[in-house]
Amino acid sequence: MFKEGSYTYAVLRYVHDIGTAEFINVGVVVAACEAPRVAARFKTDYGRVKSAFPSLDTEVFLGRMKRLQGCFDSIDASRCLKVRAREGASIAALIRSVLPLEDSAIHWSPIGSGVGGPPEEVLESLYRRMVTKHELRRRH
Repeated sequence: MFKEGSYTYAVLRYVHDIGTAEFINVGVVVAACEAPRVAARFKTDYGRVKSAFPSLDTEVFLGRMKRLQGCFDSIDASRCLKVRAREGASIAALIRSVLPLEDSAIHWSPIGSGVGGPPEEVLESLYRRMVTKHELRRRH
């Protein structure tokens, strides 16, 4: 499907109630292992999340997703190299450089890896599989 190239990824999970630990996947970050490149995509709507968690504050949720998208979009090769030099070639280190570990509704999945094509193509494939696969499709 994709040209060969290794990558690592993490899925962003929205956990509405820390006590129940129920979550919905709301984003994906992919990093190319051979090249200092990263790609990310986060939810730009709240339909499925609001359906599962009716008390969701949609403005806060969407604001957070937009801020995260902006932060990951601004990561360039030099920042990837700086993180790699400081903490090693780890997507976890790159994620922590944008979003430090915190006790909130935003949690990361365990790190996954694979072999595929450019990060942007891998990102779209993983996003469809991990984030939008179970969304209801509206009939027009």
